[in-house]
Amino acid sequence: MDAVPREYLWTVDAFCRVAEAGVFGEPSLAELVRGKIIQHPGQTPLHAGLTGHIAQRLRDALKPCFMVREHKPVNISQDTEPNVDVSVIAGHRSDFRERHPGPAEAALLVEVADSSVAYDTGDKALLYAQSDIADYWVVLAQEGALLLHRDPTADGYVSVTRLEGNGGSVSPLAASDVSLSVHDLLSLAER
Repeated sequence: MDAVPREYLWTVDAFCRVAEAGVFGEPSLAELVRGKIIQHPGQTPLHAGLTGHIAQRLRDALKPCFMVREHKPVNISQDTEPNVDVSVIAGHRSDFRERHPGPAEAALLVEVADSSVAYDTGDKALLYAQSDIADYWVVLAQEGALLLHRDPTADGYVSVTRLEGNGGSVSPLAASDVSLSVHDLLSLAER
């Protein structure tokens, strides 16, 4: 009789217990996506700098209406809890003492893609679209550009717009009255 291999998928609860025990090292480098643990390499200085810079610009523009979080989980489902580089969350800190924010509270998710362009524009974009995240931005760190993903469907985002870092402005969908300079947002990514 041939043994049939089994695949075991993780739940968010099991993943969190193991992560809290320190098994994955730095918690922000591992995430759970569709039951599978994804271990990311450490951040480059460009990635870390852009993430902090973009988070601060969004905080300055959106407070006090939204929380802006860096490298924190967003709970998509029982088996999916990615760490998002920058998340703009509707609600108050006290709302999330017992749980991480979910898709309904995610006003904007931003991933900084330095070495992870294919993942952030492929699998992660599809995951966020299928989770009905209306506004997803990918910063192309090496190219000094921003990809806006909007109009989510089960098959992905209908609208993907590339904005170059040499001009123009962008507004989060949840705060259309706020205008951010693309050049300023991406200033660390200039070639």
